[in-house]
Amino acid sequence: MEIDEKSLSEIIERLEKEVSKRPKDISTRLQLALSYMRLGETEKAKEQLLKVTEIDKRNVDAYYYLGITMADAEEIDEAKAAWEKVLSIDKNHSPSLYFLGKLYALEGNIDQAISLTERARNLQPSNVLAHSQLGELYLAKGRVKDSLLEWHEVLKLDPSNVQALHNVGAIYTDLQMYDEALDTLTRAERLGSEAPLLHFNKGLSYLGKQEYDKAIESLARAKELEPENIHTATTLGEAYAMSGDLDAAIEQWKEVLSTNPDDLFANYNLALGLFQKGEKDEAIKLWEKCILINPNYVPARQNLATCFLMDDEYEKAIHQWEQIRMLEPGSPQPMLVLAELNYRAGDLVKAKEIVEEVLEAQRKAEPTSIEERKFRSDCEFLCGTVNLALGNARDGLKNWVTAMRYNPNFALESGAFISRAIWPELIAFAKESAKTEDEKRVVSLVGSFVKEDAAPPRGVDRIPGTKGTGKEGLKWRPWERK
Repeated sequence: MEIDEKSLSEIIERLEKEVSKRPKDISTRLQLALSYMRLGETEKAKEQLLKVTEIDKRNVDAYYYLGITMADAEEIDEAKAAWEKVLSIDKNHSPSLYFLGKLYALEGNIDQAISLTERARNLQPSNVLAHSQLGELYLAKGRVKDSLLEWHEVLKLDPSNVQALHNVGAIYTDLQMYDEALDTLTRAERLGSEAPLLHFNKGLSYLGKQEYDKAIESLARAKELEPENIHTATTLGEAYAMSGDLDAAIEQWKEVLSTNPDDLFANYNLALGLFQKGEKDEAIKLWEKCILINPNYVPARQNLATCFLMDDEYEKAIHQWEQIRMLEPGSPQPMLVLAELNYRAGDLVKAKEIVEEVLEAQRKAEPTSIEERKFRSDCEFLCGTVNLALGNARDGLKNWVTAMRYNPNFALESGAFISRAIWPELIAFAKESAKTEDEKRVVSLVGSFVKEDAAPPRGVDRIPGTKGTGKEGLKWRPWERK
């Protein structure tokens, strides 16, 4: 029941008189302290609570409410000390465990916050606040499924808890469980929620389901409710692009950049849109701007490399992939790309050096997964191609056979590479050198994808091992990752 300020003042006046008559009456002092708290008289509340602790040094209620008073006054250290005092008296005081967990979370000590809040939840399984706090904390630690379980517990206790519905919907969206996300978010909407994030997550879910018109409708609503949110506007542009309306997408991204010219994703997406419309030079400028904004942004560097290859600017493309290699030191993929680019640029020695470095690491452990076997196959195939181009038929064919062993479909999956990087004289050289049935078979597989008009990379001998037969390679098409 709400008590107006006048009535509360009258109650305080009466309690003050009673305390003056019975100064050791703990119950009356606690009532007076709580009344001061309701009136916002922090110092007076603190004074009464401290007097209670002088009378009864183990009074749990006094220390607990002292913690609340100090927390409201943003005296965090004093609040923490008060609640820790409670737990030293009663280790199972659930409210103090909950609030201490909140304080540790604010300090960034998520593990301790989780430990305390779990204890509070276990002591009071019906405590919606403890379940909610754990849902947030688990999510902060990346424990998505545990977070989802906590939010479901909240909904069991309080089916109309909008915050829980929002969070469950967001988690389902992140897990790509789009139907479940939409069902949950629609429940929140029926309860009256018009939160921008609700409509944003609905938009993402519709995008995941490829229902682009509905995605645009939801994202447009989110933008209407929160027009300053550039992430929403950028994503709305992506929805337009996926729907095929590239002009509307570009308009959204330009709108974002009109007020936030250094937004990384709007610049990146606008570059993609312009590239698709044939405005490659403008796209390059924007991707270069992305790198100025964030030198570690790999997608922009990858797309720049592709553009440079379209203009036969091999050194610029290789430079971008060298940067990517340094940004991803634990990944062998950039090394393999660099080996391929150096091969296509005509630097066979450098290409061999790089791909053999990759293979040396790969050969330390036998690949187990399908993806690992395919990557090993790609490495062996490229190494074999470089060896053959250098005139080393025996090692080259051995690499090709090994590539076939790790991935029997390697030639089919590498068709784009073969059609650009292997020419008739090279496959003829391989065929003449093949001795075993496996070698003959692998040469036949690769040969079926070689184009008659294909030419060697710049400066590479057309007939391997025969000097002076090199010529300019074909004009480069955009590099494709297999």
